[in-house]
Amino acid sequence: AINRALRALGELCVEGVATTIPADIAILQHDDFRNNEHSTKWVEEVLNLTDVSATSAERADDEPKIKRELDVEVNGKRFSVAMWVPESAGAPAAAGGGGAARRRSGGGASGGGSGSGDVTAPMQGTIVKINVAVGDEVEAGDAIVVLEAMKMENNVTAEKAGTVTEIRVSEGDSVGGGDVVAVIE
Repeated sequence: AINRALRALGELCVEGVATTIPADIAILQHDDFRNNEHSTKWVEEVLNLTDVSATSAERADDEPKIKRELDVEVNGKRFSVAMWVPESAGAPAAAGGGGAARRRSGGGASGGGSGSGDVTAPMQGTIVKINVAVGDEVEAGDAIVVLEAMKMENNVTAEKAGTVTEIRVSEGDSVGGGDVVAVIE
């Protein structure tokens, strides 16, 4: 396992940021580590990394950069990601082995089905903000509520335009994935 880790670290190329790869390699090559003679205090008491420095972040900075944009989908939610990459870098690969990324019907994080008036929570979480009131006119894609899940705030959006006829949650309520938070007609 140590040899596989060393081989992987030796092949790993991270550009644009400094890394601790040289220190990781030094630890894996140390006899105490290989012979399982290290402890939780081993790094501070025994290991000497004075001759080891972090990898430089300058390598990638030498080459001119171009802006690339990519649409990604995470847990049913679409994001447009912009990144600056070296000119020599190839185009980002599409997920799933090539071809166009598939689009889900409905397109938003509401998960209420194709054009349904039910606005549903895409995952379990806590409602932290309600952006609409009963009687408000909304457009498809408008944020109806903000759901906090895994320390991230997610907009739960309307799949269709219409009038908000019901709001079934209050700020601070816990909801499960698929729970209806509002109705639009």
